[in-house]
Amino acid sequence: MNPLGTQHIAEFIECKKTFLNDPEKLEQIIRNAIEYSGLHFEKIITHKFNPIGVTLLAIISESHIGLHTYPEAGHLSIDVFTCSHPGKQLRLLDYLKKILKPKTVKIAEVTRGNPIEFKQEDWLTSRTEYGFEIKYHIKKLYYSDKSNFQFIDVIENDHFGRMLFLDKDLQISEVDADTYSYAMIQPVIEKKKKLKNVLILGGGDGGILNFLLKYNPERVTLVEIDEKVIDVSKKFLKKICGNAFSDKRVNVLIQDALQFLQSTRDKYDVVIYDLTMHPESFTRVEREKFLKDVLHNIHRILTKGGIGTFQVGSEYDFVTLKLVQRLFKRYFKKINYSLIFLRSYCERWIFADVIK
Repeated sequence: MNPLGTQHIAEFIECKKTFLNDPEKLEQIIRNAIEYSGLHFEKIITHKFNPIGVTLLAIISESHIGLHTYPEAGHLSIDVFTCSHPGKQLRLLDYLKKILKPKTVKIAEVTRGNPIEFKQEDWLTSRTEYGFEIKYHIKKLYYSDKSNFQFIDVIENDHFGRMLFLDKDLQISEVDADTYSYAMIQPVIEKKKKLKNVLILGGGDGGILNFLLKYNPERVTLVEIDEKVIDVSKKFLKKICGNAFSDKRVNVLIQDALQFLQSTRDKYDVVIYDLTMHPESFTRVEREKFLKDVLHNIHRILTKGGIGTFQVGSEYDFVTLKLVQRLFKRYFKKINYSLIFLRSYCERWIFADVIK
């Protein structure tokens, strides 16, 4: 599971003392700061201590803001936690600095969820759920923002070129794009002399799509829930996606993959599953049920002899592999697994292909 948020912990030292023991003035300041930052106010709770000191908790739609004052020292401690882009938090802190005029400000940024990460300048930590984390040096940051579904980062790394991360989880890099795409497409090109109607689920970075078009399919449908991923990839990951999204053979649908599978009546001779095996970040459907529904419908829409290919995940993710193996056996008789080392992932990745 991938809950994710950003927390800023700030210390305002030697502030203007006028407001630090006045809960009503602090409340108004926080209301103004929330409005200025673009966050969304819900309610405020304050408590004044005897003889001095105030604790304030502001509930916002994005999470919360906490303050505690030490008027005798002119000191203010601040905790801001949101699930939105951290830029809004920084705007809120900037507003407070203008009003409270601290002589010194100390700020730490923490990524919450999985993992807990104290931000280090010029480094990005990619999360894992099986005992280790990987830090990537940011030679250049091209993009960092939150879409309606997830955080999106595009960086340049010294060894791996440009890299795409979704919720701090590495998706693709320039150095591995062809290796990854070939692993997904190799079972298809080995068994199919001609590609007629191909479906790609996910794949918003365009890497698999661009690689697939070299084999001259008649028609390709790509279903991606997050249009922002496609837009960012077209702008910053040109070496990976090329001009694939503008190819006349390609039909891009901005839609939830499971909803598409449940509603489509079309048949496909190839289905490529480039979605995560951990769908918790974009669906409220329990994981096993989601995967059951996906596999059931992939089996339904595949033509006789049709091929499905899947990225399964890390070789260390034993829980997911066990689940996937059990579910594949329920829907398909011919199943093959391969293990490919991806340099930028720093580990081997499992791929699977099935035949109806």
